[in-house]
Amino acid sequence: MTQNDSKGPSVKVPPPLIFILSMAAAFGLEQLYPLAQAAHPLGQLMGGVLLLASCLVLVHLLVIFRRRQTAIEPWKPTSSIITSGYYGYSRNPIYVAFCGFPIGLGLLLASPWLLLSTLPACLGVYWLAIRREEAYLLAKFPKEYGAYLSSVRRWL
Repeated sequence: MTQNDSKGPSVKVPPPLIFILSMAAAFGLEQLYPLAQAAHPLGQLMGGVLLLASCLVLVHLLVIFRRRQTAIEPWKPTSSIITSGYYGYSRNPIYVAFCGFPIGLGLLLASPWLLLSTLPACLGVYWLAIRREEAYLLAKFPKEYGAYLSSVRRWL
């Protein structure tokens, strides 16, 4: 694969959409089979903090990608890989930050369904995006990304 590829990893479904759909399903399940608990102030505080932290991390990651002049969108070509900062701890910090939304909202609203929606969202992102991204990056940056794969975990 050349450094100037035009295809990218061919991710067809935007990962944020996967999380949104999973959360929408959770809201629907909450209507059909209510599991909501009484909201606890500590849970609400933790949920709010997690939502804020997730937003701040995503904005910071967007800035990092812009500075490196590489696409943050997983359906566009990548000009370089990032292996430091958040990426020194997780190969997918953007998706980890996305997990903060259903978990944070679940805590804030005391909704077990929202908390549980994180798992199908993560599985969906893995099957629809991460597998393609990793194969693409390994083909495009075999030595650098290969070493990175063996030294940093996929999620946390």
